[in-house]
Formats: sequence, C-alpha cells, structure tokens
Amino acid sequence: MSTSSQNPERDEYIAALRKLADWLESNPDAPVPSSDRLLVPLMTNRAVEDFADSHGVTAEIDKDGNASASVPFGPINLHVYGYADWEAWHDQHEEHRARRWAESKGLTIQPRDGAVESVTEATR
Repeated sequence: MSTSSQNPERDEYIAALRKLADWLESNPDAPVPSSDRLLVPLMTNRAVEDFADSHGVTAEIDKDGNASASVPFGPINLHVYGYADWEAWHDQHEEHRARRWAESKGLTIQPRDGAVESVTEATR
C-alpha cells in the first residue's frame, strides 16, 4: 500500500520501515533491535497530549512533569515524549553536555565577566 502525502521525508521514512521489515523477514538470522520502542520527541507536553487524544491513548506525566504516551504495535511501541518546559530542559541538557566535554579535556567552563553561572544539581 502506498499513499503519498505532502511530506516526502515522512513518505521516505515509511518506505524505509517497510524495506527493513521485508529485509528482516527474508533474513531470519539477522539480529533485531533490542529496544521495544521507537522514540519520537514531540518537545512539549501539549504536543504529547494532543497526540494521545488523537490516537486514543493516555498521556502519562512523570515525576518531573514531563509527558509521554505510547501506541502499541505488538511487542513494539511508538513512544512519544515531551517536556513541561522544553526550553529549560534543552538549555540544561546543552550545559551538561558542554561541561562533560570540557571535563574530558581537562578544562573548566567559567562564566563570562558579569555573567551569572547557572549550574543546577542535574548538570553537576
């Protein structure tokens, strides 16, 4: 079954999944991914909640206030997730990554003159 959308990248991804499934079926000795989830970042909780509503599943909120939802396909789940505050999460993630890189090179990141350093427990 082939349907064309207004999104060629999406169409290409779907075609690749079909090719992968066919290839796995014709190569029974080939390993399959150990993960039971296809992860799809939707960035915001609102986007996750809208997705869940439109696909008849429930959005779950974790202890940090971040949302996720899954649509099952047998043993594989399409798992979408978002954040209560995407911008804050992204900034924190990038800072943590930069600090890890600097540490691995024997460097220390210092705030610029007059700047306030924003280190949180999660980035230490």
